[in-house]
Amino acid sequence: MKDAFSLEAKFYDKIWGKHDYAADLEFLDGLFREYRCRSIIDIGCGTGNHALRLSKRGYEVTGVDVSHAMLSVAKEKDRGDKVRFLQGDMRKLVQVVPEDQKFDAAICLGQTFYHLITNRDMHAFLDGLHTILNRQGLFIFSARNAGKIREEYLDKLLLDHMILEKKLQLLLLFYNTRHPRNRNIMIWRPIYLIREGDKVDFQMREHKLRWHRLSHLKEVLTERGFEVVAIYSGTNKEVFREDEHVEMWFVTTAK
Repeated sequence: MKDAFSLEAKFYDKIWGKHDYAADLEFLDGLFREYRCRSIIDIGCGTGNHALRLSKRGYEVTGVDVSHAMLSVAKEKDRGDKVRFLQGDMRKLVQVVPEDQKFDAAICLGQTFYHLITNRDMHAFLDGLHTILNRQGLFIFSARNAGKIREEYLDKLLLDHMILEKKLQLLLLFYNTRHPRNRNIMIWRPIYLIREGDKVDFQMREHKLRWHRLSHLKEVLTERGFEVVAIYSGTNKEVFREDEHVEMWFVTTAK
């Protein structure tokens, strides 16, 4: 099966590695301590940036990702083999996670949840997650507010990142459009211009990412057995306001 994220895995930490993981970790650690969580599953763990940091704090961490390339990078960084990494589809968690394994908490951060394009995808993911969480298990995830899609980022070729190193020069552009049948789905087309030594490459990818209406997402969570405890605009714990904020950070528990 072709790995749709092989290119992103190769350059992920160089491009997106400057994210404030320390702030994420303080946010998560505070909640895990409050809810007395020890075993954590990181869904869509990518190159392991959250999973490895949580492991260093003493948590028992399992990372799941659909991309073999992403997991290869994560395993290389896990020098002590402290994190268990599993490859698999987030919509089929009961097939990925050992049958006798239950978790105190789950996280699904970055753009992972955005890749659940259809309601059927969301239902499959949430049902599987509910099965592998302990009762009252914590589920923390981030999503984006469909009411705050910025038109100025659509239908234009824009610069995302630029890397200028001795052995690597990389220019990342992107072109976003709305899905023709669902205006809450963004089609993200990253364009990579890469020079490594004497080799020059050009790559273009396409990923569909779903943004959400708050009322619908809350309804889906309730239907699938989750209680919404809090919704923040980010790790600073500012209460999310639909008419103001783009990011939605959900804190929920499995009923």
